[in-house]
Amino acid sequence: MKEQKLKLWMGVGVATLLASSGAWAGDGGEGGESGHDDMVKSADHGGEGGESGESYGGEGGENQGGEGGESQSHGGEGGEGGENHGGATGEAFSYFAAGGEGGEGGEGGSSTAPALSDGAQIAMIHMMQGHLMAARELIKSGEVAEGRPHLTHPWIEVYPMVESGLEAHGQNDLGKRLKALAEKAKDVDKWSDVSADFNAIWKSMDKALATIAGDQPESPATIAKVMLSLTKQAVLEYDEAQDDGRFVAEYEYQDGRGFVMAAREYLERNKAALMKQNKEAWRDSNKVLDELEEAWPTAVPPAQPVVKTSDLYATQARLELALSPYLY
Repeated sequence: MKEQKLKLWMGVGVATLLASSGAWAGDGGEGGESGHDDMVKSADHGGEGGESGESYGGEGGENQGGEGGESQSHGGEGGEGGENHGGATGEAFSYFAAGGEGGEGGEGGSSTAPALSDGAQIAMIHMMQGHLMAARELIKSGEVAEGRPHLTHPWIEVYPMVESGLEAHGQNDLGKRLKALAEKAKDVDKWSDVSADFNAIWKSMDKALATIAGDQPESPATIAKVMLSLTKQAVLEYDEAQDDGRFVAEYEYQDGRGFVMAAREYLERNKAALMKQNKEAWRDSNKVLDELEEAWPTAVPPAQPVVKTSDLYATQARLELALSPYLY
């Protein structure tokens, strides 16, 4: 059923995007999905692909890493990694298919995995920030036990995907900080226990993003693709979190909420650039994102989903249409 939903989803307004954009530099494939699956399989811990969002200022970020021992290595079952989300991540990163726009050539990579484009690396860093946003919100609201695992997700699930690319850009500090945070997560009792670590990680992420972007600001096309990757992964998490019309996997729900928060902050941060190119498209995208956010009313899942999964997929399709002026 899950595969059928994804196949149906790919047929809704995505075909034209896949023809011109995807996720893995130098790799054709079908919408970049096979390239990402290969990346997942070649990574030691297989993750859902980069996750990030932009800082909400100050302490910013929320993490959703795995629990306890998961922080000791990239391997393991932790959270969204491995088999459960490998395919879903491929769907989310189809926007960065082979080629991409200028300045998104493959960086790093290895002999065992396709090179990850600069645009996909940017999206993954923002997804890591989205994980951190979820963790912060939960821990600050007193849901410490639920927030701890999210502190490890950036290191366990995402970083191995971007490690080689970041190293190619000379950004080695981020991995060390993420690993230290993941190892510390099990001992966190309150936000002040990790606020300093969080701020340091956020600065490292911002530095990495600036280095990847180089002298030129991110293009509206790249911004749109990052937005779509964040929100599509959020919808896939929302779907994955449910079984028979009820939430059974709180972490997936919370991940989705974090990605949508990251998308919102990212959209606002890039408002000037997007409005300069097309004001109407920015306004339309903002309105659709408002609708998308309604599916995550609280940090902890409600008793029943407030938005049908099929309706959320439809809303995501409308976001693609709203952002399409920036893609062509």
